[in-house]
Amino acid sequence: MRKPKKPKHFLKTPQYPGGNAALTRYVDENLRYPKEALENRVEGTVEVEYFVNGLGDVTKVNILKGLGYGCDEEVERLVRSLVFEKAINRGMKTSTRKTLKVHFKLPSPKQTSVKYNLVKEAPKKEVPAKKSGSYNITITYKKR
Repeated sequence: MRKPKKPKHFLKTPQYPGGNAALTRYVDENLRYPKEALENRVEGTVEVEYFVNGLGDVTKVNILKGLGYGCDEEVERLVRSLVFEKAINRGMKTSTRKTLKVHFKLPSPKQTSVKYNLVKEAPKKEVPAKKSGSYNITITYKKR
């Protein structure tokens, strides 16, 4: 007769509902680019360490690698709003350390298309026309 297998992990850790994909989606949807970072065109990654208690609440947040310009404060606000699933470990209160990297990338500027026409200019009566000819370039564009 076989013995039942023991679970791989002795302690259960709090997990974000839906897993890492749901956590990434939540961060992408709720991250607000700070105004100061936009004005100074700051891009980069903020690495944050946080502790989650057995009830799924974030208790302590430390910025390990910051960018400044309001990005660190935004990541701290975002991490404090996370709620994890409960993890009960045989009646013991445990705290789990987790890390997260949040990427700040500037939004791509809207590209404006330019349409142009080459129009051959008619020679003026006062000035004799040159053999090479002259062209007038007219550039028109429409805002979308």
